[in-house]
Amino acid sequence: MRLLIFGTTGQVAIELARNAPLVNATVVALGRDQADLTDPDACAAAIDATDADIIINAAAYTAVDAAETDAATAHLVNADAPGAMARAAARRGLAFLHISTD
Repeated sequence: MRLLIFGTTGQVAIELARNAPLVNATVVALGRDQADLTDPDACAAAIDATDADIIINAAAYTAVDAAETDAATAHLVNADAPGAMARAAARRGLAFLHISTD
């Protein structure tokens, strides 16, 4: 099984990558430098280019106080990008998991 994970430094992304070998999964994890979550089309393109079987979004805009003053960026990262990821995964028939703390 091949996983494409958006996120590399958060607790969930770290644990997913650490535990993947336990289920014979290989992981490609995309960090901020490889997947710009403020560009939903770029996120979809990453999915279009992958050979992964499962897409997991473990990335998010988590700075709550900053989100209050930068709502547009928070919405891009936490709503628009995951929506684009889900649509791209659906087009390819890939499983998509979006993880949120709320």
